[in-house]
Amino acid sequence: MVLVGEFFLAGDDESAVRVGPRKSHDFPAVPCDGVYADDAVPRWEALLTGAESPLRYVVPMANDGFTVFAVPPPLCTALASAGTDRLRTAAMSWAEIVSEPDDEISPDSAVGLLERLSALAGSRKERGLSLYCWYFAP
Repeated sequence: MVLVGEFFLAGDDESAVRVGPRKSHDFPAVPCDGVYADDAVPRWEALLTGAESPLRYVVPMANDGFTVFAVPPPLCTALASAGTDRLRTAAMSWAEIVSEPDDEISPDSAVGLLERLSALAGSRKERGLSLYCWYFAP
């Protein structure tokens, strides 16, 4: 199974719905290929805040394997304000939790993803945008 997706900034749900595989857009984005993002986001939030918020789906997953959801505000805030050490610790823990034989997320990949996502989350307020994610798991 090939997972493709990305975290992206958009002005509202209506704009977020128009994003997805094979749809070009000019929103700031961070790819998250190979990640079940709707599983990762609650884990990241738990690791960074100690709590989990429910995901708000803009496009619920259907039989086609495609979904779009809004990233919970507490996670956006935590990502934007976390320092390098905190992000690294969370990423390493997450990589260890989700890695299985023949389906591993390397610690370096996990750290890189959370660092890029932190920068994206940090820029959302100054741009007046919200953080969303789409992914496709055929």
